[in-house]
Amino acid sequence: MSTIWRGTRARVLLSLLVFCLLAVAARFVYLQAGPALPFSGSSASEVKTLLDGYNGKLIKLATVDGVDWYGAPSGQDAGAEAMKREVAAAGWRFVQQEGAGYFFERGAEKIVITSQMWTGRYVLFRIPSNTL
Repeated sequence: MSTIWRGTRARVLLSLLVFCLLAVAARFVYLQAGPALPFSGSSASEVKTLLDGYNGKLIKLATVDGVDWYGAPSGQDAGAEAMKREVAAAGWRFVQQEGAGYFFERGAEKIVITSQMWTGRYVLFRIPSNTL
């Protein structure tokens, strides 16, 4: 009976080891590729490289269909504050925030800038073209 138990136990341990190695490999591939971007024309690794160069100002990532995509690190609302500063510097007055939407006015014009988390480390902003 003990020889059967040893063989079964060895197979279970080997299966666990293979499972763990596959899980680690899958996690590595996911982190390298990153989750899908909400815009086309750039790879996740290109965007990560750009965002890792953050210096306190929003980083323009792409322009797609009349929308500029900007990004910043997500920690401590730094990205949201940088976005509000830069939009205000372009002449827009911050009105309010509702969820992921930031409402601005300039005279009779109104815009809404939306934000979304990406990878848990960055926040992406969807800003109408020619706002900044």
